[in-house]
Amino acid sequence: MHTERIRERVTMKGCPSHIEVINFEYHSVVRVWVASPTGDSSDSHIYDIPCGNDYQARTIARQWIGVWNIPQND
Repeated sequence: MHTERIRERVTMKGCPSHIEVINFEYHSVVRVWVASPTGDSSDSHIYDIPCGNDYQARTIARQWIGVWNIPQND
């Protein structure tokens, strides 16, 4: 039996400003900081994209960084 996980669609306003890969014991997460569209910090957001492993998370992070031209410190 094939089960497909359906993820909620998230509509963002604002631009991603930082991407980080976080590794947990059994999975990884891509954390996306999205700057406010108005410049006010009260409506900025942080999204976590769940991933199955570190390789998948780093691949997704590289895509976000490339598409949005996000400067990275590491």
